[in-house]
Amino acid sequence: MVRSTSDLSFSPTHPRFLSLKIRDALVKAEASGLVVPQGLIAHGRGEAFDYILGERTIPAASVATMAASALLLRAEWPVISVNGNAAALAGKDIAALAATVSASIEVNLFHRTLEREN
Repeated sequence: MVRSTSDLSFSPTHPRFLSLKIRDALVKAEASGLVVPQGLIAHGRGEAFDYILGERTIPAASVATMAASALLLRAEWPVISVNGNAAALAGKDIAALAATVSASIEVNLFHRTLEREN
């Protein structure tokens, strides 16, 4: 099966530049097998909620982020669970966070294939 990869060229001044850049990264990650098609759908659904919320972090999300940070720092055996989208978009940041809080990283392969395991 031949997978197509995105090769978008868009201006940094485009009002949706970051969104388009993220979508492009996910399309490329799907072509490599890191992300599954369902992950592309999930990301689109998340973008729809972002749009509804005015594309800003709501106070409850900020509080949840602080609570999660505190739990990671206090945990006896901290583990960060990562899906394909997270690995594709923030893999280096996740690795840095895990090193900072001495956490293990769990790869969540809900849609498991040998290609994704490798």
